[in-house]
Amino acid sequence: MRTKGRDNVPRTGPLLVVANHQSNFDPAIVGSALLDRPFLGIARESLFGSKFLSWFMRGFGVIALKRGESDVVAIRKAIIELQAGRGIMMFPEGTRTQDGTMNDFQRGFWLLMKKSKATVLPVGLDGAYNVYPMGSKPTLKGKIAVAIGKPITAELLLELGEEDGTAVVRASIQELVDSCTRRIS
Repeated sequence: MRTKGRDNVPRTGPLLVVANHQSNFDPAIVGSALLDRPFLGIARESLFGSKFLSWFMRGFGVIALKRGESDVVAIRKAIIELQAGRGIMMFPEGTRTQDGTMNDFQRGFWLLMKKSKATVLPVGLDGAYNVYPMGSKPTLKGKIAVAIGKPITAELLLELGEEDGTAVVRASIQELVDSCTRRIS
């Protein structure tokens, strides 16, 4: 795995790490790229069904999120963690890509940023879809690249408004994904 931009990771303060979602390996991929900054994750509640996986994710402080509804409890937990200066990693698409391209963003990342005033750290990754595509078994062959972008302040995003602010974050991640694609091609 090749990582670029580690020096862009703020060492302190509330941080919302937002990345594109290509495979089931993505949390581990992004986590290994951000070793210097501890953070928690958010994952859909159905992933906690397995006793081992549930134990593992809870051990890492992953917050279970009910999909398809406004999960006030999970959102409140994430906001509390952010307001305490911690980092939260999430995939704003809400699900993995089915074809390797980035999906539209769900509103959850905007809500967390708005309520916590957390800095947003865009992260792009590429190659994971080829290593472990949705609905397939992992091949464990191929190159994966991660690019960590420049932090974007909540103040700037809030000034732009939800539609334009979301577009800025999405465009930043897409640019990072494109740079990863060029590096592993």
